[in-house]
Parts: sequence; C-alpha cells; structure tokens
Amino acid sequence: MNFIITILILIVMLSLIICIHEFGHFITAKKSGVYVDEFSMGMGPTLLKYKPKKSETTYCLRLFPIGGFVSMAEKVDPDNKTIKKERVLENKSFLRQFMVLIAGIFMNCVLAIILFFISGLAYGMPVEEPIVKSVVEGKAAQIAGIEAGDRILKVNGVSIKSWDDFLLEASGKKIKDNYVLTVSKTDGRVVDYNLVPEIVVVKKQEVTRFGIEAVGTVYHKGFVNALKYSVIGFYDTSKTILKILGSLFTGQVSLKSLSGPVGIYSIVDDVKHYGLETIIYLTAYLSINVAIMNLLPVPVFDGGRILLLIIEKVTKHKSSEKVELIINYIGFGLMILLMLYVTFNDIVKLVVK
Repeated sequence: MNFIITILILIVMLSLIICIHEFGHFITAKKSGVYVDEFSMGMGPTLLKYKPKKSETTYCLRLFPIGGFVSMAEKVDPDNKTIKKERVLENKSFLRQFMVLIAGIFMNCVLAIILFFISGLAYGMPVEEPIVKSVVEGKAAQIAGIEAGDRILKVNGVSIKSWDDFLLEASGKKIKDNYVLTVSKTDGRVVDYNLVPEIVVVKKQEVTRFGIEAVGTVYHKGFVNALKYSVIGFYDTSKTILKILGSLFTGQVSLKSLSGPVGIYSIVDDVKHYGLETIIYLTAYLSINVAIMNLLPVPVFDGGRILLLIIEKVTKHKSSEKVELIINYIGFGLMILLMLYVTFNDIVKLVVK
C-alpha cells in the first residue's frame, strides 16, 4: 500500500508538471495561428479522445498517466497539402516562434509561483535562517568553538543566506579537508572558524558531518506573506538549482548526486509523511528544475531549439534539416546515456537504503 501511495503521488506530481509545460506550448501555438493536430494528456494507447466541432485539434487522454505532448505543424511537409504554409511554425515570425518555444518554460515557472503562493496561504511563509540551534559534543563544530546562536555568514568565502545555502556549500559539493565558517556571534562579533568535518558513508557516498543542528523553520502567515513567499520561494529555489547546475559543470558536485524518476520516487517516499506542504514544495522545486533544464542549449531541450532559432535570426540563414536531425540524434543519445547512468545510481541508492 505504501508503494502504491508513493507511486500515485509521483504520477500526479510529474503529470501536472509536464502537462502544464505542454499546455504552454499548446495555447501559445493556437494563439499564434499554428496548426495543432493533437493535445494529449498521458502517453501510450488512447483511452478517450474528443474533437470539438469546427476544431482541427483532437484532445486525448492516454493510458500511461505520465506527461503529455502537443502535435503541431512545426516544419513544412511537401506531402501534406491540407495544412497551409502560413499555419506552419517555421513560417511564423521570429517573435511568434520564440513565444511558442519559451511558453512551456514560462508555464513551469508560473506553476511554481502559484504552488508557493498556495503553500504560503495554507501554512505560512517558511523562514529557515542559517542559525545554529545546538552543536554535538565532540564533533567538528564544537571542537572549533561554534556555539548555539551563531549565525553562519559564509562557508569558504561563499555568502550564506539560508540553511539550504549552508547545506549546499558544506555537504552538497565535493568534500574538502578543511572548511572555514564565518559566523556572527550573539554579541555582534564576526569570527572565522576552521572545521575538519567527520566523513561518513551514506548510500555508498561520502558525506560530511559537522555536528550542527539548525534552529528549524519559522512560519509567517497571512496573504501578504503568501505573496512574498511566491516570489522569494521561486527566487531562492531557482538560485539553488542554478548553483547546483553550475557546480556540476565545474565538477564541485558529482553526477552521482543527480536523480531520475527512481530517485524522485525515493525522495517522495521519504518526505510524504511530512504532509502536503512538503509535497507542494517538492512539486514546485521540480517544476522550476524542468524549466531551468529546458533552458539549457541542448538540442533535445527547448533551449537548444531557441538557440538555433536565434542563430538563424542573426545569420539570416536557415539551418539544414539534415544537420539539425543529426544534432538532435546526438543530443538525444547523450541524454539517454545520462538517464541510464542516473537511473542506475538511483537503483543502487534504493537497494542499499
């Protein structure tokens, strides 16, 4: 039963995120006059379909409730005489093409902002400041001299604004022999402490332990605070994801830290008992993650297509369909390899959990 509940939660989360993304492409394409043949929720065999009178678009509900897609006229098909050339995406203006391509990313951002607002309205705006509640006797923090009430300002020179920032710098990146924590004492003094953390193995991966406990989360309720949280939550989460992405490219964060569907299942299974607030936050986080990943200039993502569109606009030369197809195949192949690698690591972590 626990497995089924986790799977259902995961399906609802991923379906919402992907369908909202595809809806962005769909509604913008329709408004731009692009021919849209089908809008589907789910994948696989069709369960239900509906085509309104005087509509070119068929709306489908498919068997597997993961994701969805939009089938539109993107390229001119010489063999298809029923679709007028002006209804094809590639024949639209640069601005209209750009809007159709960016719309999915935009809708994922809107979804995250709405989810943060709903959470803020229901539970309040969570504030988790980088303040030490207590230190463990005999561990790195206590040995160095850190005390309860200290506010962490920097880790190895990197500014810390939240407890998440601290966790990323102190635990998320590659392990260092020594960490310099700059803290503000309760009397106003700013002091640097050198810490040598304990290294422990969790799920076959080395992680740091400093022996520090956070003060926890404080909630500020009210409509205004919910509005603030919709903006602050979106900004802080986006910043954290971008930091992690940047650290992946620089090698400070290992590829083993990435999670695919199996890893997300494990996360949902771990956090679902914390309640709806955590599920809402995780859905918002994943929605922003999808938006940012789709901005990457990789051929299989929207960002890759947007980059190609911009290059065509600047050079005033349309790219070869053959070259575009080869690049897409290469990009798709690399993404499949990455997903296989990530999934393998997720399964290993799940097995040794």
